[in-house]
Amino acid sequence: MSWNNQQNGNGGGPWGQKPGGGGKGPWGSGPDGGGEPPNVDVDEMVRNLQNRLGGVFGGGGGNGKGSGGLGGFGIGVFVILGLLFWIAMPGSGWYVAEADEEGVVLRFGAYTRTEPPGFHFKLPVPFERVLKPKVTAAHQIDVGFIKSGNSSRGIPGESLMLTGDENIVELGFSVFWQIKEAQAYLFNIEEPDIALKAVAESAMREIVGKSNLEDIITGQRGQIEEDARDNIQAIMDGYGAGIVVTQVQIARSQAPGKVNDAFRDVVNAAQDKETTINVATAYRNDKVPRARGDAQRLLQEAEAYREATVAEAKGEAARFTLVYDQYKLAPEVTRQRMYLETMERVLEKSDKILLDPDSASGVVPYLPLNELTRKGRGQ
Repeated sequence: MSWNNQQNGNGGGPWGQKPGGGGKGPWGSGPDGGGEPPNVDVDEMVRNLQNRLGGVFGGGGGNGKGSGGLGGFGIGVFVILGLLFWIAMPGSGWYVAEADEEGVVLRFGAYTRTEPPGFHFKLPVPFERVLKPKVTAAHQIDVGFIKSGNSSRGIPGESLMLTGDENIVELGFSVFWQIKEAQAYLFNIEEPDIALKAVAESAMREIVGKSNLEDIITGQRGQIEEDARDNIQAIMDGYGAGIVVTQVQIARSQAPGKVNDAFRDVVNAAQDKETTINVATAYRNDKVPRARGDAQRLLQEAEAYREATVAEAKGEAARFTLVYDQYKLAPEVTRQRMYLETMERVLEKSDKILLDPDSASGVVPYLPLNELTRKGRGQ
């Protein structure tokens, strides 16, 4: 029945028209609005809409007549537009892998290929989907301690380890790693982060169990870190985890709280020992080269003195030989000359002045001859 039909000719309509024309319709019709309400048949409207949609997809109208729609061509257009929209959606038919990522493509959930960073095409979802792990990012796992601002505190269940000399050490360390093979990292191990932490703790406990407490706290930390990195890498390679361990760094290593003060004194004593050894080594490095230099200088001076003395002796011997040859030719003259030369050398620096008695009869006794002599020498 239509909306404006009234029961028994006087019933109320859907908008509350009163019998006899009282009230107003939805368009303001009624006794005061003038005119009758339009005759709207909703069933007819629904049938017209069905006929139009059926015409677009090639169907006939509700009355058995064609509606002049697009038919098969319309279906093809809608299908093509849908496929293009499906493929063009971001992440459906194409994707972009950033510089620090690799694209791992799965086809119906199975691994297909790994693609480098850049723009790539793939089959639309749900045929293919892509995972993009960050292969160059540096990851860190802390074992045995928790960072709190600038300080850290140990985790009792993880940090306490038994050493080779049957002591207890509180040890916390960090493992730094990267993804080496994206496929292996994603599919070979479930939750590789948790597996790596368990492997790291196990490997460190093995190394600590072979080391002494003093070595762990003081001088052997670098060697322990290197050994732990090698052991962790070997185990993860055996699992096919697809990661590479770049570094193991010990963040805190100390004795338990009750004996920590005593071991701190041991560490301080070891540091004082190293300081004393360094000071002594520096003193030795300063004194020994100086002593060697002085010894070398004395040796060189002695060599020079020997050479000078030998050369002088040889010169004197040669001079004596020459004088002796002249002496044999004229003994008196040579003897007189030798005497005068000898006296000249002996009296050269003497302050005494000797006067011949025969030639000094007129000399004034108070004449300051010593002062005159000094002035003549320029003293």
